[in-house]
Amino acid sequence: MSTELEAFQDFIDTILIRNKSILDQTTKLQDACTHLCRTISKAATTCGCITIEAHKQTYTFTESSSIEEIKNAMCTHISGKLCPSCEDLFEKELGRVLFYLGAIANTFDLSLSDVLEKEKYRTELLGKYSLR
Repeated sequence: MSTELEAFQDFIDTILIRNKSILDQTTKLQDACTHLCRTISKAATTCGCITIEAHKQTYTFTESSSIEEIKNAMCTHISGKLCPSCEDLFEKELGRVLFYLGAIANTFDLSLSDVLEKEKYRTELLGKYSLR
């Protein structure tokens, strides 16, 4: 996967011309995130392929509760599955988010592969205490 991420970052570096400013990149990232959230909302409100049933998460765990028990007790509040049309839109918007993340990483001369690897290490190191 790291090779794909590196190739993607190289591609971004090659084609990014207008939005080289970090200010442009961060606002474009915010815009892309907003569109991603809107796509989820529209899948529920316009298409109806998913339903969002939000309610308070109940935390009735003890110190002896296993991670698996905790994971199984938590829910996403989503019922259903994205239809092919909504899935295509979601992938497009998620791709835009990844594009601008890659652009920002390039601006700071960071490798997304390295960032992912370090985040994975930190998460594994903290184990269940990271609880993201």
